[in-house]
Amino acid sequence: MILAILLLCFSSVLIYIFFKTIDYDSKIFPGIYIADFYVGELSKEQAEIKLVTAVMEHIKDPIILVSKNKKWLFYPSDFIEFDFKESIERAFISGRNRFFLHNYITMLRYKKNPVHLPLDAKFKEGATKSFFKEIEENVHIKPKDAFFNINGDSVDIISDIDGEELDIDNLKKSIVEALWEKNKIVNIPVKYIRAQKTREDLLKMNIKVKMAEYSTKFNKTLKERTQNIRLAAEKINGYIIAPDEVFSFNDAVGERTGEKGYKAAPIFFRNETVPGIGGGVCQLSSTIYNVALIADMGIIERSNHSLPVSYVPLGRDATVSYNQIDLKFKNNTGSYVLIYTEVTDDTLTVKFYGNKKTQQNVRFISEVIRKIPPPFTIKKDTNMEKGKTMIKEGNPGYQVRLWKISSVNGNEEKKLISVDKYNPVPSILYVGEKEMKEGIPNPVPSSETGMDEIIQNTT
Repeated sequence: MILAILLLCFSSVLIYIFFKTIDYDSKIFPGIYIADFYVGELSKEQAEIKLVTAVMEHIKDPIILVSKNKKWLFYPSDFIEFDFKESIERAFISGRNRFFLHNYITMLRYKKNPVHLPLDAKFKEGATKSFFKEIEENVHIKPKDAFFNINGDSVDIISDIDGEELDIDNLKKSIVEALWEKNKIVNIPVKYIRAQKTREDLLKMNIKVKMAEYSTKFNKTLKERTQNIRLAAEKINGYIIAPDEVFSFNDAVGERTGEKGYKAAPIFFRNETVPGIGGGVCQLSSTIYNVALIADMGIIERSNHSLPVSYVPLGRDATVSYNQIDLKFKNNTGSYVLIYTEVTDDTLTVKFYGNKKTQQNVRFISEVIRKIPPPFTIKKDTNMEKGKTMIKEGNPGYQVRLWKISSVNGNEEKKLISVDKYNPVPSILYVGEKEMKEGIPNPVPSSETGMDEIIQNTT
């Protein structure tokens, strides 16, 4: 009897639960929210009407995006699309099972612990692209590499600074979260960008002291030539040569072109002086060559000029021409080397810095083996009166040996560095060929730049 009563009660409960769950076959389970909007106990159609109305009302006010001292107003209706049907479908199937008892237990659990489901929101890419681009341009900060700061004969390191860029994924996420909050303010998230060269990277190079230096003078009134020297020196300044790396002047400075700011200035070409883009850059390569000699680098490639130059002694110049003639040397110090350049007033200075000082008891001697007299040439001058002459004195050429003299423990060691030849410039006798008419004054004889001026003004 008791068992029958229990079975009847149990059956009655099951029937109650069954019909209770049947009532929700077309409704969303109770206790379910989409975003902050309650959609439980509603049919799909009712939930969509309620949700659309509530959301449209809720997003009328803009979200304020803040970065430092700047603000942007983000109007959700202009930039976001909501998938109401998909969100409601997800709410409808949430916790649902084909077994009615399971569904009833789920409904009880949801009533006690409500479920908040997201509202599917999709950003309109076309509309947001330009909006986010403006924010990106304002928040973007380029990272700054660490760099060596020269302080006399020693070296300090200026630390790197991280950059910043817009974290667009987290920004979108924050905007969606702010849609349903009372405080519609979003601090724009950023991602940090590491510098390519950090303080730690430079510390590992162990560059601490000046190894060697050399200075040359130039004529600062020659504006184009001076600009060329400055441009090339800026490209080299701060250049770091790794251990056993071969330094190439042409690779480090790059091609000298008008587009890069180089001007036409005198250069040597086929034993003559002519205008050429980048004239004067050879003074930098020659100055670097002398520092490399003092620092005892392994010289791999170097060529002297065809004519003597004024800014270094004979045998100590290094001409360059992009893709043709280069200055190359190997860093054989076993440590990193930093090249520092400085152009002040009429002086170009190049210094090498490394982990230890170079031997100081070193000097270089240019030995003239042979002085080559200038040849003599006769040229006709159709602008000079017939019967008159003018002589332009030439300059001798030289064959030179460059010696390195090192003092070691009181003893001198002598090492041959190079043997160079500089061409002579011929003396020219100009002979007048022009027939003059009576009453017409004699013209001034034609002239060309003398060799002393050529030497001062060229590469």
